[in-house]
Amino acid sequence: MLTSITVTSVALLATPQEPAPQPAQGTPPQVAWQRTLADALAVQRATGLPLLICVNMDGEVFNDRFASDTYKDAEFVKSTRGYVCVVASPDRHTESDYDALGNRIECPRFGGCTCSEHINIEPELFARFFNGRRNAPRHVGISPEGKILFDRYLDRTMQTAIEAIADHRGDAKAKHLTATDDLDELFRRRDALARTLLERRYRAGDRRERRRLLERAASATNEPIDLLRMGLRDPDDSLCTLAAVALCKVAGKDALIDIEDALARIDDSGIRAQLLDHLRELGRTVPAAARMASHFESSEDRLAPPWRNTWRDSPLTGRRAAIESELDRVETALRPADKRDDPSLRLQLATAQAAFALHLAQTGSAGVELWLADAERNAGRVGDDALRSERRALQAITAWHQGDPAGARKAAVEAISAVHSDRHPDAWLAGSFLDVLLQVTAQSAYQRLQQDPQASVRGELARTEAIFALLRERGAGSESGLLAGITLFEHVGLRAAARRELQHLVERYPASVAAHERWRNRLLVDLGAERMRHCYAAYAAKAEDRATAQWFAAYAALVAGDQHTRDDRRIEAGNAYGDAIERFTDSKRRNETYADTSDHYTVLALAGRAWIHHLRGDDGAAVRDLVHAHQLRAASFDTDDGLQRKPRAIARRIHDALAASGKAQLADTLTPVLE
Repeated sequence: MLTSITVTSVALLATPQEPAPQPAQGTPPQVAWQRTLADALAVQRATGLPLLICVNMDGEVFNDRFASDTYKDAEFVKSTRGYVCVVASPDRHTESDYDALGNRIECPRFGGCTCSEHINIEPELFARFFNGRRNAPRHVGISPEGKILFDRYLDRTMQTAIEAIADHRGDAKAKHLTATDDLDELFRRRDALARTLLERRYRAGDRRERRRLLERAASATNEPIDLLRMGLRDPDDSLCTLAAVALCKVAGKDALIDIEDALARIDDSGIRAQLLDHLRELGRTVPAAARMASHFESSEDRLAPPWRNTWRDSPLTGRRAAIESELDRVETALRPADKRDDPSLRLQLATAQAAFALHLAQTGSAGVELWLADAERNAGRVGDDALRSERRALQAITAWHQGDPAGARKAAVEAISAVHSDRHPDAWLAGSFLDVLLQVTAQSAYQRLQQDPQASVRGELARTEAIFALLRERGAGSESGLLAGITLFEHVGLRAAARRELQHLVERYPASVAAHERWRNRLLVDLGAERMRHCYAAYAAKAEDRATAQWFAAYAALVAGDQHTRDDRRIEAGNAYGDAIERFTDSKRRNETYADTSDHYTVLALAGRAWIHHLRGDDGAAVRDLVHAHQLRAASFDTDDGLQRKPRAIARRIHDALAASGKAQLADTLTPVLE
């Protein structure tokens, strides 16, 4: 029965309360777990009841029996009403803790908790109550005065712990926290019931009620973060703004991710300033908050000359023939004896050799290493100090692409430290160097954060911002280099900046699947499905290559439709699927190359919309969409969509529902689709 465990992070605790609201008929009763240890201790002070700590893990017989049977047994649950209850378990049972609209996703094993809550609570419990030992299953009772009432583990039978819990339960006459409509009380209490009632009220409320709740939350004393999380993800921008304002007032040290979310969503400079001021205030005692705030500090950092000077036009930015022609020109110029050591020509040769090496790498050709070695050797022969910054930049490029990041970093630092205000570097050299500088800067920041997770990398971020600005101005930078800088922004919480640079990346590389995937996901996480769809619509309206832009905007609309379906937002889902269908059709019309993939995803969008039509009672439209989809591309009918549904399975469900409701003729229309 003894199992040693290492459990990590947050907590959910159980409140002493009359079980309100009552579970649905046929639903087993469950222990009322509280959400955090701080909440549980506050509830204990309010009620005078003992604390019950339950420790559990997956994959061991007694642990599984406690979780699946005992914790749902009516008599046992009745015993726990005499406690304030918390549960710790290291195992995750859901992919995420919140849906796209900020609604809590409860753990299926420990109903009432999110998985992060039962995972994250363990370190606090271990530090305070476990006496240096980790075991599961384990049940510990703590009196209001902090005395250990019982600590059951290593027992031969589960009944020993069950009886200890029954014997030490609190006084039935103790003050219980019950359901109420009093908002002042609900925004004061820290028990899970009060929090749940507020969240249900928000979910069921109209815009006026939601606004009232968010305004009241700004003066709450119980940190109603889960309520504010719903507000931050509300499709109504004004409600999102109110949630951010409330967050500035009430967020504590455990809500840093929510402040980051707000900074990713809110454009209003005044509210952003309030959020950052609150971060700095938290940073007085919370190092992680101080570090986060430092990353948002503005910087005047600028790249020194020659990199911010005008770049010379370069044949090396062209096709292979242009690079080979430049190699021939420089090699010819170096042949005379008096020119063999000319530093400017030697630098030009090394630059052309490096450009040719990277062209070979991009096309998958052989000889990359040899050309890089030649470029490195010739760069080493450039002795003129006036060319030092360009020479070291070239050596940074060759070192990076030869797998020597330390050498690349050292050379890059010297390249930006050597100021030559009268130099105008070759455009290929400057762009390629700044591309490498982005990557070595990001790598340096990651290494610092690995050594000290609380370190500020403001210097690296300032440099990254300066490089982005220059590359954007000059239309330079590779996809991989730009993504490295963007990833650094995301890593430290600068998600709005990352989103901005991802849009620039998509505009620079409009056919890049990777760039679009990153931008689409960033928009979806930060702004939600509907705003993501509208951002893509605006992008497509301005794009030069309209066919390509329409294809990616259509795919974004399809993703939005799936997300709205998951969130049960049926009107929005139907609109998004319709948008996807129209845009895929337009993309195919503009460029036949997109015909097959457009038809494939149109089938998924039609099937998704058919299901929405069916849910909304328009079965005729549902059948028409499915028949159209089958005629368009029957081969796609057994492909999963974003919700792991196959169009054929959707058709089968609608067919069976029609047949069962007496609509046989309409059901028969789908028979060819099912074959």
